[in-house]
Amino acid sequence: MTSIDLRFDPDRGGGHQSIGAWAEGTPVILDGRPFTFQRHEYLRLPYEDDHPDMVEMKAAQLGLTSKAMLKVMYQARYRNYRGILYLFPSKSDVLDFSRGRISPLIDDNPDTIGKWVQNTDAVGIKRIWNSFLYLRGMISRVGLKSIPVDLIIYDELDEAPQKNVDMAQERMGHSEFKEVLKLSNPTIPDYGIDKAFQETDQRYWLLKCPACGHHTCLEDTFPECLKEVKGRVIRACERCQSELDPSVGEWVAKRPSITEKRGYHYSQLFSHYVAPGDILHQYRTTNNLQDFFNLKIGVAYVEAENRLSVEEVLALCGNEGIVSSDTGPCTMGVDQGKDLHVVIGKKHWDKAGQVPHLGIYKDWEDLDRLMKAFNVSRCVVDALPETRNARAFAERHRGKVFLNYYQEHQKGRYAWNERDMTVSCNRTESLDASHNEIMQGQIILPKECEITRQFAQHLHNVAKKLEEDEETGSKRYIYVKLGVDHFRHGFNYEAMARQFGAGSLFSECDLT
Repeated sequence: MTSIDLRFDPDRGGGHQSIGAWAEGTPVILDGRPFTFQRHEYLRLPYEDDHPDMVEMKAAQLGLTSKAMLKVMYQARYRNYRGILYLFPSKSDVLDFSRGRISPLIDDNPDTIGKWVQNTDAVGIKRIWNSFLYLRGMISRVGLKSIPVDLIIYDELDEAPQKNVDMAQERMGHSEFKEVLKLSNPTIPDYGIDKAFQETDQRYWLLKCPACGHHTCLEDTFPECLKEVKGRVIRACERCQSELDPSVGEWVAKRPSITEKRGYHYSQLFSHYVAPGDILHQYRTTNNLQDFFNLKIGVAYVEAENRLSVEEVLALCGNEGIVSSDTGPCTMGVDQGKDLHVVIGKKHWDKAGQVPHLGIYKDWEDLDRLMKAFNVSRCVVDALPETRNARAFAERHRGKVFLNYYQEHQKGRYAWNERDMTVSCNRTESLDASHNEIMQGQIILPKECEITRQFAQHLHNVAKKLEEDEETGSKRYIYVKLGVDHFRHGFNYEAMARQFGAGSLFSECDLT
């Protein structure tokens, strides 16, 4: 890793000092007390950093939302921005932030921020000097339209719909600044803030040992970095085991060659307000490791049962290669995209199923040939986006080919409709069923080759994540896409077809 020595550049326009120097020198009253870096030394450089594209992956309660809030006030006052868009996952988050954080900040600083801010009664929009601050939830796309802005802040990115991020970015189409700040507790690997952080220079706060001078990254050495000494737990140097002071550190980049995106990682491991003994105790006793790693250590984590690994998929490869035909009867799943990803399977005497063929095809007519070559008795094909081609294919093989539609509120059985040539199911429940077949080793795959490795990667690129409903507060698991996943859905469709008539909950027919 490479040491960081970057300071605020006043020539980038706007004010003549960093946000930190302004907040500390004014001083700004924050949460009822004068702003200070004391016991928050790790924040000094991030406050001075003026990089236009920044990602902050964080544990809970480390002062990053306060930093974003002060950035909004400073940039609006001194940088001549037209607008700033501050995004939250939901409308309720907007209300909480506006009333619980912005309003007290205004009230506590009547001679500075209080004089800059107008329209203080409006929850979703405030005028700060000559700029407008828009507070919006990301669940609705309506609030992201027709707002020209120069800075976008994504707060708790992982809890927001990822598909709306690109739409929000379009709000800066004509901006000369185009500044972005993404901050969030991470959830699962390769998703949301973790995915964004991987694209940055990845800076970590390394503590300097007072005894040997070595720098230790606590996140990389956890839990060994927490050592029990004479009845107490200390942060220990990885080289000489001396106690480390969380105030004495240096930001170091793991990927210094990346300059277009800046990333900072924050962990409670170097917080003055969380005892290392409490962290170690919670790690040893928790029954929820995902929340622990997300909120305490600040790293993405997924339980093994919620994401298939490439290795466990490839472990199901048999000794037979991919064949071009089979007497069957076989079942087929087809996922649409730029190409058609095909999974052909059949029932197996000792397992749930065997996959004799995996393939990627350009033309729908190729599927007609496969239907005959593999004696396909039932095929499920993704109904979207090419519904016309999918339906024409189903018409050519009426009674055998069904267009799949995921229905969010459907529970239990798959609903097969012979007349309309469709099948509908609950997306999570159906993916659970095919996921479990892999987890339990109930599928035999072709021997390992390039396409089986691609198949395994596609299955790895989907993971189960807990989601909370904005209106009701109810929680449910959903599968989220972490990369290219066409074979994952092709396999799911093949499993649906194969499970038909197997006597399971998912094989009952609804022919209405």
